[in-house]
Amino acid sequence: MSFRSWRQFQFFENIPIRDPKMGSDKPFFSDPTLTAVCPVPNERLLIAVQSRVLRLVNLQTLETELEFEAYPEGYQITYLSAVQDDYVFSAAEQVGKPCSLKVWKLDKRPGNEFDFHSNVEVKNGKNTFPLSAIAISKGIDCIAVGFVNGRIVLIRGDILHDRGSKQRVIYEDANKEPVTSLILDRDSRNCFASTTSALLLFDTSGRNNGQADLVLSSESGVDLNCSCSSSDGREFICCFTNSIDFFKSTGEKRSLATDLTMIKRVFAIDQDHLLVLTGVQASNTTALHALKSAAPNNRVIVLDIRNKLIVMNSLVNGNVLDVFPMLFTGDHSVMLLTSDGTLHKITEKAITERLQIVEQKDLFQVAIDLAEQNGLENLQIEEIRKRYADFLYKAGSKAAAIEQYLQCLNVTETSEVIAKFGVESALSSEDISNLSFYVFTMIQREMGTSDHVTLYIISLIKLRDEQGLENFVRHFTRSGRYLQQEEPTHNWLEDDESYYYSDTSLFDLELVLRLLLESGLALQAYKIARKFSKSPEVVVSILIEDLNDPHLALRYTKSLPVDDTLRVLIAFSKQLLELLPNDTNALLIELFTGKFQSTKLEDTNGQKGTMHNEKADHDVFYSYSSFLDFMRGTGNYRTTESNADVPTYHPPRPALIFTSFVHQPFEFVVFLEACLGSYNEFSGFDHDKQLILTTLYDVYLSLAKEDIKSRQTEWKEKARAVYHQSVQLVRGSQSMGGTSSSDKTTKPVDNSLMMLISQINDIDLSQEEDEYSFDDSKLKFDKADLVYKFEALCSTSDAKTALQFIERYGDQEPELYSMGLSHFIGARTTMDEIGGESVFKEKILRRVLDLDLMPLLDVLQVLGSTNVVTFGLIQDLLIGHIKSENQEINNNKKLIESYENELAEEKSKLESLMDEKNPLQIQLKDQTCNTCHLKLMPPIVFFKCSHVYHQSCLNEEDSPTLDGRHFQCPLCMVDFETAAGMKQAQADTRLNSELLRMTLDDESNIKDRFKVVTDFIGRGGADSS
Repeated sequence: MSFRSWRQFQFFENIPIRDPKMGSDKPFFSDPTLTAVCPVPNERLLIAVQSRVLRLVNLQTLETELEFEAYPEGYQITYLSAVQDDYVFSAAEQVGKPCSLKVWKLDKRPGNEFDFHSNVEVKNGKNTFPLSAIAISKGIDCIAVGFVNGRIVLIRGDILHDRGSKQRVIYEDANKEPVTSLILDRDSRNCFASTTSALLLFDTSGRNNGQADLVLSSESGVDLNCSCSSSDGREFICCFTNSIDFFKSTGEKRSLATDLTMIKRVFAIDQDHLLVLTGVQASNTTALHALKSAAPNNRVIVLDIRNKLIVMNSLVNGNVLDVFPMLFTGDHSVMLLTSDGTLHKITEKAITERLQIVEQKDLFQVAIDLAEQNGLENLQIEEIRKRYADFLYKAGSKAAAIEQYLQCLNVTETSEVIAKFGVESALSSEDISNLSFYVFTMIQREMGTSDHVTLYIISLIKLRDEQGLENFVRHFTRSGRYLQQEEPTHNWLEDDESYYYSDTSLFDLELVLRLLLESGLALQAYKIARKFSKSPEVVVSILIEDLNDPHLALRYTKSLPVDDTLRVLIAFSKQLLELLPNDTNALLIELFTGKFQSTKLEDTNGQKGTMHNEKADHDVFYSYSSFLDFMRGTGNYRTTESNADVPTYHPPRPALIFTSFVHQPFEFVVFLEACLGSYNEFSGFDHDKQLILTTLYDVYLSLAKEDIKSRQTEWKEKARAVYHQSVQLVRGSQSMGGTSSSDKTTKPVDNSLMMLISQINDIDLSQEEDEYSFDDSKLKFDKADLVYKFEALCSTSDAKTALQFIERYGDQEPELYSMGLSHFIGARTTMDEIGGESVFKEKILRRVLDLDLMPLLDVLQVLGSTNVVTFGLIQDLLIGHIKSENQEINNNKKLIESYENELAEEKSKLESLMDEKNPLQIQLKDQTCNTCHLKLMPPIVFFKCSHVYHQSCLNEEDSPTLDGRHFQCPLCMVDFETAAGMKQAQADTRLNSELLRMTLDDESNIKDRFKVVTDFIGRGGADSS
């Protein structure tokens, strides 16, 4: 990167501080005789004035804390440096005398030149050449002194504790070129040195015989003050006209190309910032020449060598006497002392101000780098990235904007980003692609919701990115994670159960599938549905209706568990039977006969499988045996011989699938015959078997009428055989006492529907078998079956047969008598068929009245609805009813009299027991305890119920109604609690009037509400409180 292309910012501010004592007798840093300065702790400055005087000034209190003459007359202090704690190092020289190095301890407040802590004199020949450079270690155990004549003297020893030292000349330039720079590294093991023509490196711990250990540069050296040490002391920084070079103790060099000229000083502020002081080229304009003295003659430039930025460029008046770091007013600053008596405080601005400066110029990447380097919190950095992304979006760099939005997800409303790229934009393919990448990254980082996943898939659909959809299916798991590696199929098939029973919604599957199918991406829809749909019916629907691949649909169905297979076949078996009648029928037979076993679905990626024999798929078979022979030949059917085990699941009822065989009578015959054979083999429930027989009978008779003539006779024979099986099943049900082969009590088998089917098809069943030729009166039938059968008899048989039916099943279902009452008075001929009114009265009417099936008024209303019944029958009915009511009245009177006598007797006994005037005579002789049955010994407890117990055999109990504890007779306790319960029930009845209202509104009590009221009164409901 060219130096001229470095961006410039004012990240540092220059605050000039004027000497508050300027113009006074004892100024601070504006003293014209000032020759050296250094900062000391607590915001103080130590200055050398008047050649040999040291003055300690406090910049906070603006007072002089200490002032003394540090050297004798004739010496001039040229160097000051603060070392450990309150120690200060000073160097002074006088022509013809050795250079004097002293260490002062300021807290001892030295007062003259003899109060030094330690002192070292450095000789340089005749001492006619002045000191030009000096370097001091932190512990003052190593000092390097350079002179104008090119000599370098190294001093080693414990100078800080004044334990002596040794000095030797480590270098003497052959050309007598002055030493311009001396710098000790961090550990004081190496000394960097520079003359005007060379850069040298010396090892301070060994003997070098006056020669450099390493020549860093033999072409040129550096000017005075144009080199420094890096902030960590590991590098030697040299400023040249066209570059700034960084040397390590190993001789390694790196350069930073610059075009800075007239360099006067260089100072390392920290590891990343370098202050360079350059001169200002004066203008040659005659008009400005007069003002030359007033023009600034120094330029302060601060370089950010890490980010390649110029972070300060400012002009300073006067000659710079020294540059040093200092903690002043709480800030770590760099101080520049100029000859006009001004101390320039150069301080870096706060990071927030710097970021604001950069962002105002829309240089967000620079701001991000600065924020990261200064350790700002992630959220603050993400805020900058968000503003950067907004800027890029407005500038039209949408791809770059997406990159930034993805790096500030914690401070960004994803809905806003989605709105920008999905709503505000014109929805170009580039916008959709950017939006897709944004949402996809969120999903990868597990920050996406189900809506985001849905949006991502929709974006792929819009882009018609089939490969993207493939990758999504392969990498996105049922747990909602996006894996870097492709997920094998067996992995997500293993957690089928946990996935199906979870309430997790990964994305809007219904919407995604609809859009895929509308876009013609049926194959991708199948793959997504197969992995993420909890409904197998959805997968099969896509395979059949969109991919037109019934073979794969059938194979997929076979791979499902038995419950899912059943649901799929109930929904799609009709379509599958039309497309693949034989293969589908084979699967149905396996499922409904208990032979189904799931098979592994080979992953064909939705492509068409092997070729199938379309002709064989549509061959027609007229019996299960011929169908079975064919399927055995093709190897597509699991026969009983190959799998003779008992079914591992309870086969579903075949009736569930009957409607699927509409317009498929021959396939239906094959299916029913297979199911019938399975029931015969495994002894299924008789009622289910009868249903199959009835259905098969109906199909046979239909084919006997509709099939070609050559097969009609065969169908009739099959129907006759099925009917005979049904008759045998009914008889077997009778002989088993109404139980099935599994010994579970069930309702009797009924084949009456076959009689109706026969009549519809004009076949007389009476010629085949007398339906009621056997005794089944002991069988228990369902009410609906009996009612249905009776109604069928009323419409198809004579009245005598209906009467026999009522006599046989009336005890099981009394409702038949009420139905017979209405049926037999319907016509005179019907009444005559059963034997006239006498038989009707004896077998129907009397049973209705005796069983109280209908109120008398309803019976009279039914009898009067036709003119079949004579008045004599009604007269006898009324006379008999009146006599019955009178007899019931007399019986009630006798019962009331009996209750009154019993009540009086019990009342008399109670009064005698409660009479305190007549003590109760207790007979204890030969008595035993009613609990332990041992002889009575006091203390004993006698109850008025004549039961007696040892007191130790009884338990004292707390009573809510009596004070203290009391005893209860164990033998009479149950009766006592029963009486208390009855009393409480009466009280509840009296208080709960809502209960009476609910009972009166009950439909079962509508006909006799008076009985409800009297019962309520009898239970104490009308008693006063």
